[in-house]
Amino acid sequence: MPLPVPRNMMIQSGQKLSIEFFSDEDLGKIFHEISCKMEKDPSRIEYHQRYFLLAKFLLRTGGRIDEVLQLRPSDINLSTNTVRLITLKQGKDKRTGLPMEKYRIIPMHPDLRDIYMQYLLTTNIRQDSPDLLFPMKRQVVDLYLKKIQNSIGIGVHAHKFRHTFAVKAIMDNVPLNVLQQWMGHSSVFTTSIYTQITGMDTSEFMEKMR
Repeated sequence: MPLPVPRNMMIQSGQKLSIEFFSDEDLGKIFHEISCKMEKDPSRIEYHQRYFLLAKFLLRTGGRIDEVLQLRPSDINLSTNTVRLITLKQGKDKRTGLPMEKYRIIPMHPDLRDIYMQYLLTTNIRQDSPDLLFPMKRQVVDLYLKKIQNSIGIGVHAHKFRHTFAVKAIMDNVPLNVLQQWMGHSSVFTTSIYTQITGMDTSEFMEKMR
């Protein structure tokens, strides 16, 4: 489903929060730009393929950039179609009072699975490899995305992919408690911020809370 406009929303939730997300048109421009870099710079095609895959992981898992950068091929289970992300923002579940899990498991989107398998075949990386899938620093990623931003004329940063993932999920009627688990939020109230973009009725979820 196409994402709503505007792409920047100021949400009132105790404090003003700025939620920036990509439209489908924006995403098309981003991935097209990276694909063009592969064609124009064949000597560094694997370099650009890595960033293409990184952007897909950010978009299709909703992971924080530091979480995605810690991914190893062994964290991706092609048998169960799941991705295991280290949850960096540790805290306590406000419902149970118990510490949150160190890892969270996210179903693998078919689009991400296809791109990932193509990448494995192209690079000859072993699925059981203990090495980092994205061996780069966050600052280097920020610089690459900044160059994409300058080329296509729209704001591009890693966290914007996370917001886009959440908005897409809400638009496709993913239950809040499920999205909460995917996003690694300690409280469903944090997740509910995204519903204000679409005006979604969250009362049914509140009634189920204990």
